[in-house]
Amino acid sequence: MQITNIHVDEHGHSYFGEVELPQSGNERRISAKPQDVKYWRMSRTLPGHYVDFARVPDPMFVAVLSGRMELTVSNGEKRYFSRGDMFMLQDTAGQGHCTRTLGYEPCETLLIAMPGNGEFKS
Repeated sequence: MQITNIHVDEHGHSYFGEVELPQSGNERRISAKPQDVKYWRMSRTLPGHYVDFARVPDPMFVAVLSGRMELTVSNGEKRYFSRGDMFMLQDTAGQGHCTRTLGYEPCETLLIAMPGNGEFKS
């Protein structure tokens, strides 16, 4: 399974990419392989909430539980995420990304901090 990620280049500019989430199982049931975590937290933001370019303190796996959000990277590219979407934030250095809560309902997320540089174990 591929999920969107935000990474940073050698010049400190953030960009969107894709990262493969390691899986195991068979045709009837597939699960992500167990991963180590540092900590987790829940977040709730109201529509209209905006955070200008900021980086994350640790690589974060994010699951959107409700609402809708927009993420913007250094080159101006925007992507939209809503309930059920998952993505990785790996921009712990450089410029970071912008976050805006969209729509009419709060955006609730589960943020899971990953150890090291946020690479998945196979």
